[in-house]
Amino acid sequence: MEAAVIDRLIGSFFDFLCERRVAELVDTAQVLAAIDTVSTPDRIGRLITRFVAPSRQRLLARAQASALLFGVWLPEPVKQAIADFLGRPVRIPKKLIDEFVKSEKVRDQVRTTMQEAITSVMKPGSSGLRGVIGMGARAAGAAGRGLFGGLGAEVQKQFEERIKDVVDGGVGLVQKRIAERLASEETARSLGKRRKQAFLDLQQRSEKEAGEFLAQLAYSLIDGLAPVVVPYNLQRAEVRDAVRAEVEAVLTDLSTQTIGQLLDDLGLREQVKQGLRDKLGPLIGAYVASPYFMR
Repeated sequence: MEAAVIDRLIGSFFDFLCERRVAELVDTAQVLAAIDTVSTPDRIGRLITRFVAPSRQRLLARAQASALLFGVWLPEPVKQAIADFLGRPVRIPKKLIDEFVKSEKVRDQVRTTMQEAITSVMKPGSSGLRGVIGMGARAAGAAGRGLFGGLGAEVQKQFEERIKDVVDGGVGLVQKRIAERLASEETARSLGKRRKQAFLDLQQRSEKEAGEFLAQLAYSLIDGLAPVVVPYNLQRAEVRDAVRAEVEAVLTDLSTQTIGQLLDDLGLREQVKQGLRDKLGPLIGAYVASPYFMR
């Protein structure tokens, strides 16, 4: 078959294909069947070993050899717009605050802190209440130990017995103040400023630093879990329903236009057509000349 004939055949077939819609070529059931076929532990493992892991290593090597800063990835106006957005006040959800502040861990930490603060005041030799009581006891002993000798020790004992009650009553109050502080406008503004500053600081970090950090992640664990986790979740009814709904939505949207119109929107019609001529033409010629064509 002559090259000119093959070229005209490819061109006419491409024009015919551009008049079709995506739904005429593929449907949801086919896509889901393809996903199920690929998503087996052994196939996912081979994909990771052959494509994902080598690509990741190449990208990490490039990053670790780079002297560029993260800031080069964003134009200045975009960088400023993101910084301004991140700098807005950040309000912590009330439910999250309540769950955190009312947790046993926070309550125990508050109780421990209060007990330590009171105990530090009571230590011998301190300028706190225990020191004052001790001084009073010594003075009383000098004036007449029989009358006042046990007064300081008794007051101290009663005070120590009240410490637990004071702490227990104060814990709730402290938790309430913590919750109010976290929900305050001042905290929201502070979080926004910190978030903005973290973004700006990131722009001054080098790609090399990022590459060195990312290279330390446990990829062997991640790669080992993927062949188990992916098939497992694809068998869950809610996940399959979500995947099915998303595939249907995408195919429905793509099918509102012909393939040619989709390519025109992307500006790729002529490039794809020429690519088929360049690659498919010689392939068809080789096929026609091969023994397979006569089978």
